[in-house]
Amino acid sequence: MRNSNLKDRKINSLYVHIPFCEHICFYCDFVKVKKPEDPKVIEKYLDKLKNELSEYGDRLNDIQSIYIGGGTPSCLNLEQTIIMCEMLFKYSQKPNFEYSIELNPESVTKEKLEIYKKYNINRISMGVQSFDNDLLKKIGRIHDNSIAINAYKLIREVGFENVSIDLMYNLYDQTKESINVDLSYIKELKPDHISWYSLIMKEKSVWGRKNMKVPENDELFDEIVNEGLKEIGYTRYEISNYALGEKNKSYHNMTYWNNSIFAGVGIGATGFEQINGKYFLTRNEGNILNYKKDFEELSQEDYYFQIIMMGLRLVDGIDISIEINKDIYEFYKEKINQKINENLLELVNNNIKCTERGFNILNEILIDFL
Repeated sequence: MRNSNLKDRKINSLYVHIPFCEHICFYCDFVKVKKPEDPKVIEKYLDKLKNELSEYGDRLNDIQSIYIGGGTPSCLNLEQTIIMCEMLFKYSQKPNFEYSIELNPESVTKEKLEIYKKYNINRISMGVQSFDNDLLKKIGRIHDNSIAINAYKLIREVGFENVSIDLMYNLYDQTKESINVDLSYIKELKPDHISWYSLIMKEKSVWGRKNMKVPENDELFDEIVNEGLKEIGYTRYEISNYALGEKNKSYHNMTYWNNSIFAGVGIGATGFEQINGKYFLTRNEGNILNYKKDFEELSQEDYYFQIIMMGLRLVDGIDISIEINKDIYEFYKEKINQKINENLLELVNNNIKCTERGFNILNEILIDFL
């Protein structure tokens, strides 16, 4: 679709995908490969990333955040870590810049943390998934809770003041008690941000290929998680994300949910870009050393649905005082009013958002907007 503005919107954020992992988790369907024994493979991949960044020219000059995800970015050795950080350093030299990297507890070292800090990385996202050691084994993780706790303490000791922890619930054999144990660790450690996702069985994961099913405790566990985090002092601002105060909300993640323009580099990375007035979803397809960016042009209806789909994930919803969102409100007005009558959506202070009941069945709501 062609936007009425002649000038393309600026790219707000950059996602960088590092696909290498020491170990493949059973539930994961992100693009990943077992870390190769030959370090030259990783170095060639980093060269590919550098070339891809150069193709953007000056279009990345105004970004306000970088997120390095995976895979497991922390599995790179020290030399590779420096190469990765050096190629991204020039984008991060501005005030109030959010610069995140994903780590797994077992590959956290003081040396790597000091490199991250030297190159302006200021936000750590650590994949803990659970503090229950039996569950960690069942989902294929290779750390235990003591490794996670020690890694967290080391991150703080090196001086990182913005730390997020990733957790999962609705895992196999999980009980209310084990979630309460997770909550007790959070209360003790007080990370600045929590991403706590319900297990979804993805087709391309190890478990998905075996056609395994998830337990049916989702809503019960969701309630325990939300109430537990609220009691500790966290504010839920997105369907699976919680922050200790406004300043700890993830700016980078917000760019996905609030209709900002973002770029993705590396195998499997996705983006949302405006080029010559038209909107495109992008995805890098191929293999780790030979991939290219595919562009999918969005129709007006596709674009509107994307804003609805992403915006309703936010607790505050979609602000219809913003010009583009006014058009979306008019486009979907009949369906929105229907969901309001069903007590699934509400219109509060010019924001269309999910009710508490609607949040629990967001996917069902979105089907009716297709």
